[in-house]
Amino acid sequence: MTYKMTVSGLDCPNCAKKLATLIEKNEGISGVRLNFLSESLTLDSDLDFDAVLAAVKKAVAELGEKVTVKRR
Repeated sequence: MTYKMTVSGLDCPNCAKKLATLIEKNEGISGVRLNFLSESLTLDSDLDFDAVLAAVKKAVAELGEKVTVKRR
């Protein structure tokens, strides 16, 4: 299933790239596409939305940025 989210609060494109890499490391998540300018995150996963959101929020915490993530 493809999930789409809004990710706001990233400081720079490099932070977006780091976050995408951290998200992609989660088992069951692939095809992570994070666009810094449009604040859009798209990814593929067989997991349910709650599990995907938890993985994304964990990656945000690891990055150490104040970032807001919500479903589109």
